[in-house]
Amino acid sequence: MSPANIEARLKASGPLIGQACVVGDRRPYNVALLVARSRRRRRPGSRRPPPSSTRVQAEVDAANAHLSRVEQIKRFRLLSAEWLPGGDELTPTMKLKRRPIAEKYADEIDALYA
Repeated sequence: MSPANIEARLKASGPLIGQACVVGDRRPYNVALLVARSRRRRRPGSRRPPPSSTRVQAEVDAANAHLSRVEQIKRFRLLSAEWLPGGDELTPTMKLKRRPIAEKYADEIDALYA
């Protein structure tokens, strides 16, 4: 099972999920760290509240409907930090830096399995 395929399905499931990192290697089930789609493209001065967990759950459910049972996301965490190209989480070409993400968000990942 490819985490990149699951992540692509999550990002394509609706307008809220901007970035996704699936964790599940040598674990009982898959979980995901999610980042809301960037709000930068909005008009200056306009604000949009962060998405509710209910709306994000609906997008995760939509993605899960297209995945096999072992690929499905059982739990997720919506992160407040934005992942930028060239930062700690993404390369300049927008690829995930999996090892740094696993190290930086180890507590959040462990909480998803608790």
